[in-house]
Amino acid sequence: MSMLLSIEGPIGVGKTSLTRIVTKDLGFKGIYELSYKNPYLSSFYSDIERYSFPIQIEFLINRFRQWKSIQNIKENLVCDYFFYKDEIFAQMNLKGEDIRLYKRIYNQMLKHIKPPDYVIYLSASPKTLIERIEKRGRVYEKSITYEYLSNLCSHYEDYMNKYSLSPVLKVRVENLDYVNKIEDRRYMLSLIEDFIKVYFYKSL
Repeated sequence: MSMLLSIEGPIGVGKTSLTRIVTKDLGFKGIYELSYKNPYLSSFYSDIERYSFPIQIEFLINRFRQWKSIQNIKENLVCDYFFYKDEIFAQMNLKGEDIRLYKRIYNQMLKHIKPPDYVIYLSASPKTLIERIEKRGRVYEKSITYEYLSNLCSHYEDYMNKYSLSPVLKVRVENLDYVNKIEDRRYMLSLIEDFIKVYFYKSL
């Protein structure tokens, strides 16, 4: 029986790193969002108001295309995002006619989308996220502010507290380093395995 596991959380929280670990250590096939290919990304954080709508629509189209293509693959998949994250960013960044048009498009796409079987929601303080973003040194992320991340964390918390389409494991990760510390990696993997087992057997 195949499953789709999504790892979610705000920018810099460690989604892709954990996805790689689950792929390597638990034998899942990894699916990665190629967000850096969005042509508006390098300009967005410097002028959020101007680029919010085009960047959002570009992400929405690409996420929809990728998510629709993977949801029927009969393998154990782990993805470093889930489709519904698009709505989190839209609710935060879009206004007026832009958000109304976005919702019309998004709601039509939802008719063709299945939720993941399980979600791992990672969270950390904005201070921790800023430190991690600065450490990884991506050029297009240099303009991200503490205020933007704080707002994003709040939107994520609100959304994930209401999300009910999949079982969700919530993990605070600011004191974890599962990339460099083997004990933290083992801890995260055991959390994930136990979480999946509990809900898998409940579904039988």
